[in-house]
Amino acid sequence: MQVNAWPPCCVATDQAAGVVRFNLSRESRCGLALFGLGKKSSGSGKGGGGKNTDAGPGDDGEGFKRSLRKANTFFDYGDTAADSKNFDYAVECYIGGLRHNPDSLDRHEKLHDIAKRRSVNGGKPMKAKSIGPSKVDKMLRAIKSWACDWNNVNHMADVIEAACEADLREGEEANLGQIAYWVAGLALQYNANPNAKPNRRVYLRIIDAMEKIEAYDLALQAAQRALMLREEDALRDRIKDLTAQRYTKESAANSEEGGSRKNLKNAEAQDAIQAGLDTSGTKTDQLIAAMREQYEENPEEIDRLQKLVDALARSEQHEHEQEAVKLLLTAHEQTGQYRYKVKAGDLKLKQINRALRALNEKAKAGDEAAKAKLQEGLKKRLAFELKEYTERAQNYPTDLKLKFELGKRQFQAGQFDDAIGNFQEATREPKNRSAAHMYLGRCFVKKEWMDEAMSTLEKGLELHADPDNVVGKELRYDLMTVKLTVAKEKQDAELAKGAQELASDLLQTDINYKDIRQKMDEVKALAGELK
Repeated sequence: MQVNAWPPCCVATDQAAGVVRFNLSRESRCGLALFGLGKKSSGSGKGGGGKNTDAGPGDDGEGFKRSLRKANTFFDYGDTAADSKNFDYAVECYIGGLRHNPDSLDRHEKLHDIAKRRSVNGGKPMKAKSIGPSKVDKMLRAIKSWACDWNNVNHMADVIEAACEADLREGEEANLGQIAYWVAGLALQYNANPNAKPNRRVYLRIIDAMEKIEAYDLALQAAQRALMLREEDALRDRIKDLTAQRYTKESAANSEEGGSRKNLKNAEAQDAIQAGLDTSGTKTDQLIAAMREQYEENPEEIDRLQKLVDALARSEQHEHEQEAVKLLLTAHEQTGQYRYKVKAGDLKLKQINRALRALNEKAKAGDEAAKAKLQEGLKKRLAFELKEYTERAQNYPTDLKLKFELGKRQFQAGQFDDAIGNFQEATREPKNRSAAHMYLGRCFVKKEWMDEAMSTLEKGLELHADPDNVVGKELRYDLMTVKLTVAKEKQDAELAKGAQELASDLLQTDINYKDIRQKMDEVKALAGELK
């Protein structure tokens, strides 16, 4: 067995066993140190010289240090080893590279290919030992075990869970959620192998993991397959909640400028591939025709209905959208599944928003008639959304995100008492907790309950992780305004001082935020007057 891809001081081989093992002698540690592995952090304790900034990921349990140079060196050695059919060693090298660049999907896919080749060449399953204490290290340990047993769905579930945990830990530093999503897709495929009994427990693990990263499409696929294996009321309720969360997320994404078009383009390409069309020249009408043909072959199949509806909706042509709405409402009547009615409502809202955008463009150009129609259209949209979200919240009573969305519409409509109840429930949902406190504070201001508004906004700011993002700024501005108002009414110097501190923080963060410069002058004058 030849080993050409690693410095000689770092590797020992066992010719008889045909395996590679790392030699952790002093010389070996020196060789490994070149790539940031095998080092100890000097720490800050006695005799230490401060934190080791070049240590490998996980040395201090805090995550990883990205280094494309080190990662690519490992990957290059791994490719050389794989070409020489030294697959155990190639796996070791790829894990080493992923420690420095853990969210490279291309490299994960290559490692998966190496794992398959290893198996074909007689590689035996083995469980990896601990790599390190960090969430990324734990993910890589699971990946290494999976690489040594590539079609084991339990190992895949381990990777999915570990990748989700690492994604939540690393935040924006690494997109490990995409790795979890990719592996979950493979796990759903392998777990449906007709030659083996599906593992229901794996489906349940995928549901939990995908919900954590808001990948509701795969969570729903896993839930529906688990339900097919065993009927269960709790799982049916879970599917309802996941469906509601998916549509809430999709609605929010579609409201962002440009977001929906990008998503639809990607989805259309994927459907075209599945329909057997040439993606380079796919036409919307071709795609619709292909999806309709598949649907008409078996109208009872949910996936075919969904694909036809999606193709019709992507056309952004009124007649196609109306056909999609009719199909969805018919499906709702026939199956009793409310999610079809939700989808129909989303399509109607999409049409309303498109019409409003067109009116807005005309209004900006000075068309007075368009301005009047725009205002009327905004009122109609609010009335439609109020009706839709009220019904959705009734059908999915445990979905706190829907409570939040309904509360926002009620606030806009001046229904402050109803909005307060929904925002209070929404404060239990982590993602919208801060924003729910913000809107709750605004409701109290509208009711002229200033003390309640103040304490609610203070709590929201305390719970909010980033005071400088959009919600953080809104919370500070609202709290400053409330304190300024109450300070004027009560001639309270302490409240004026508090308002001044908040205004000062905002001014130093973003001098162009709203009217903060004028507010700063106003609050300083009041604080000086009351001092």
